[in-house]
Amino acid sequence: MQFGLNIVPVHPGQLSKVAVRAEELGFESLWSGEHVVTPTVLQHSYPGRTGKPPFAWNSRFLDPLATLTFLAGITSRVRLGTGVLVMPLHDPATLARAITTADVLSGGRLSLGIGVGWMREEFDATGQEFTNRGKRTDEMITLLDKLFREETPSFAGEFYSMPEVGFEPKPVQKPRPPFLIGGRAPAALRRVARDGDGWYGSLESPDEIRSILAKVQPLRAEYGRADLPFEVTAIMGWGKGYDRELVESYAAAGVDRLVVTPWARSRQAIEAIERFAADAGLEAQ
Repeated sequence: MQFGLNIVPVHPGQLSKVAVRAEELGFESLWSGEHVVTPTVLQHSYPGRTGKPPFAWNSRFLDPLATLTFLAGITSRVRLGTGVLVMPLHDPATLARAITTADVLSGGRLSLGIGVGWMREEFDATGQEFTNRGKRTDEMITLLDKLFREETPSFAGEFYSMPEVGFEPKPVQKPRPPFLIGGRAPAALRRVARDGDGWYGSLESPDEIRSILAKVQPLRAEYGRADLPFEVTAIMGWGKGYDRELVESYAAAGVDRLVVTPWARSRQAIEAIERFAADAGLEAQ
């Protein structure tokens, strides 16, 4: 099992110290999630969960790709991931440029956890259509692939179009940074199978993940992608230290990487990740 670290709740003043120390301790990756705004009044709960998310009233998110690009300059080994990037809140060309910048300046260490978003009020606040976000995400993935792979790409779709353009430099990773696509609805699982290099989960139990992957694998075969590499990442709740039995359960369910937040308060982050690394037997670099 590989262990990533969720850096969303880290205070900006501690971010550099936490990132460098996590790399020294042997964490495999650092993950930064995204919300552009978090409206104070929500009409719906997080899908599959009761109640409202704890961050609904207090936006504490730095821009994930800007944050990871910054961290690329002070780290050398650790992978840098978005967990997750809400793709349809962005325009594809600007997003492609930000992705490429982070991958190039990190020397090819970027992984992209991708989601379509769930918070309708956030889409309303940013002037983005909510109901077609899945279809727009599908088009964006195709367009990004063309920008990352083709010398002079062009695109014509239902929601996005682009004349023949130049787009350099290309990402360091070929043909692109890994796309770890999240979601559990039928349309999301088809997107994972058709376009994903992996799946990114959010607070699912091992049993839930086992059920999701049992649906994804036949779909991957349907799309002729069953033999391609596929990695499974799951993020755990905050304040959870190392639990060997739980880790083994996630591994048995098919998880390759757990993204952890082993502290309850940001000021405890360094102490908590040191304790987690010791308990998990990570090897200091």
